[in-house]
Amino acid sequence: MELKNEKVCFEMTLNGSAFTKFQLLNKKVNPLDWKLPTARLPETNIGSFDFQGHFLCLGTWGMPTEGEKKAGLKFYGEVNTEIWKVDAPLSNENNSQSITTSCKSPVEKLDIVRKVELFNNSSVIKISEKITNNLPIGRPYNILQHATMGGKFINQKTILNSNAGKGFYQNGQYTRNGYDDIESTSYDWPYAVLPDGKTDLRLSNQVQKSFVSTHIFPESEKYGWATLTNVEDRFLIGYVWDTNDYPWLNIWHQYEEGEVKGRAIEFATCGMWQPFEYMMSNESRFFGHNSFEFIDAGETKHKLYFMFLLPIDAHFTEVEKIQVNAHSLDISINYNGKNKVQILKF
Repeated sequence: MELKNEKVCFEMTLNGSAFTKFQLLNKKVNPLDWKLPTARLPETNIGSFDFQGHFLCLGTWGMPTEGEKKAGLKFYGEVNTEIWKVDAPLSNENNSQSITTSCKSPVEKLDIVRKVELFNNSSVIKISEKITNNLPIGRPYNILQHATMGGKFINQKTILNSNAGKGFYQNGQYTRNGYDDIESTSYDWPYAVLPDGKTDLRLSNQVQKSFVSTHIFPESEKYGWATLTNVEDRFLIGYVWDTNDYPWLNIWHQYEEGEVKGRAIEFATCGMWQPFEYMMSNESRFFGHNSFEFIDAGETKHKLYFMFLLPIDAHFTEVEKIQVNAHSLDISINYNGKNKVQILKF
């Protein structure tokens, strides 16, 4: 399924409803050109759809418990393993075009309706999602946007910027004994303190291992944001969201076969790779933040975020700030020590 205007092309699939392309028409590189090989899917997902591009984790983040496996739950939840349906086909409105799709999860009963809206003559997309709990009881749940960049977009020179705050490292190729010490061993963006040293999370050439760095946001930040910039092709991709909707940011650094294969911007309601039983029976908050959200019986949660593409020039240093207005994103960029505000209207 495709949305297209004079500036960008966007594609998504109904098979798991992943976003598989978001590309400036005058650029050859697609940031969402990433896929996990089918042979490496978790056992719970064998025979299901590939993890690719920007896909959705809904219900749980990570591997289900033994009981949940027996009940039919999947790694990262159900909706990325189901075929979505089109509720409203391509529709042209006053200043945008949109498609509305939905998915009913047969086991978890967490149903979702998603509207993807591309603004005319703009490189900004707005995504609105409604999650409904159709169980007769309230329950903890999680939602995580697994936005993964790869292909020719990611290389040793790719730069990641964000307004994230305190963080801690997760298991990956590093071994973590537990989460009891995450506050005392926390660090502040953009520097992570990993078992083998301090690293600058903005840079893609610092660590030759795969890892996840998990962050919350300063209380002063109403909106969270993160961007990845390809300085060679001179453009960036970014996401902006309300921190009440998504209070966590998980940055995945994928390093394999001697090179960086992917970097992910995973904004979420969760920041701990643990089942709900662990989080409820242990003191697992991180500076007051639970790693789950509660949804009541019959309740509908509303979530919203923006994604965008932006050309840059050769003097790019970093994205410093993003301001969200009623009809624009004002992006402050440092170009060799000089600040320039680039405005994306929608």
